[in-house]
Amino acid sequence: MQKVGLSCAALLFAPLSLFGNTFLENDFRDYNATYHFQAHLDAKSNKLAFNTFEQEWIDPPPHKEENRAFGNLSFSAFISLESWRIGAFNQKISQIFVNDGFIQTWHRAEKDFWILLGMSDINQQIGNVPIEGDGVYISSSGLFLQKVLSMDSKNHFAIKTKLHIADDLQSIKASGLSTDEKFEGSFDYYYAEKNFISKRSDRDDSKGLGYSVDVEYIYDDDTFYFYLGAFNLHSFIYYKDVTLMHYDFDSETIYVGEDGYNHYKPFGVGYYKENSTLKQKIPHFYKSSFNYVYNDQISLGNNLDLYDGVYYNEPYVNVKIGNGRYKVGCVIENQEFVFGAYFKNLALGISNSFGLGNDMIAADVKLRF
Repeated sequence: MQKVGLSCAALLFAPLSLFGNTFLENDFRDYNATYHFQAHLDAKSNKLAFNTFEQEWIDPPPHKEENRAFGNLSFSAFISLESWRIGAFNQKISQIFVNDGFIQTWHRAEKDFWILLGMSDINQQIGNVPIEGDGVYISSSGLFLQKVLSMDSKNHFAIKTKLHIADDLQSIKASGLSTDEKFEGSFDYYYAEKNFISKRSDRDDSKGLGYSVDVEYIYDDDTFYFYLGAFNLHSFIYYKDVTLMHYDFDSETIYVGEDGYNHYKPFGVGYYKENSTLKQKIPHFYKSSFNYVYNDQISLGNNLDLYDGVYYNEPYVNVKIGNGRYKVGCVIENQEFVFGAYFKNLALGISNSFGLGNDMIAADVKLRF
């Protein structure tokens, strides 16, 4: 989902520094013995609007050959104790890939799985296209511990470990091929609560346990600031009680049996397997930013986010006015503006287009006391 997240708001290091006068993007250094609350929404799509699959499709929605989307909604509360951060979090993260063939197939089936099961001639309607889809949605809460390591006055590292208790999962992998002669395809769909494909939901909720690891680095010499972060490295959630829905599709519904006569079989054949186990990878992503101090009033920089092979650049200007600093950035790939306001103990950010009908939604709030 292409929308730049306001990766706004940083927490500070020097005893006299405040949000309002030394704002630095993604800074994990901070005051000792302070309490924090953070809320962050970062959703991006390289073409599709976020409500694409909820709307009616009279025509196929505007899309690319390869459509990628990412969403991350998180809340956290923690305390900083010298070089440690200890806290709790709630997170909903998703990552989706669908190609043109997937969208054409879903459009011809009128976004209805039961209609698709009866469309053995769908290849005649969508032509010669490969079909691919891969998506995951995870909702989890838990605890985290972060250690900040300052090698010297300029170089700083941070390692964060999260313990996840997951309360929802949606995971699907679909593949297939449509030609003039034949349609073939299959998918595996794991879900912990509601089934959004066949609308079946006659099961108890499932829980998952897992972990994630984030690694971050900062270089700061007071004039030039550089940040690099890698999130959810080698991170997984283990489910013991999810449901698998599997289906295979083959448009050759007539075959010659051992008796020498023609026989018929369904276009789509599948099954449900409850109480399944699954090792689900948590989507990983990367962030970097740099900031150049032009003078006491103005700094210039760029934020770069990388999700599943798609990147988003946000060059910005940051200006000090009174007791605060104000940022105006523009996400080049989406042509969306990002605004930030940073005061003594409060940082705010938001994108100019905020709504599910867009391909980018971003908001950020950080409070310290």
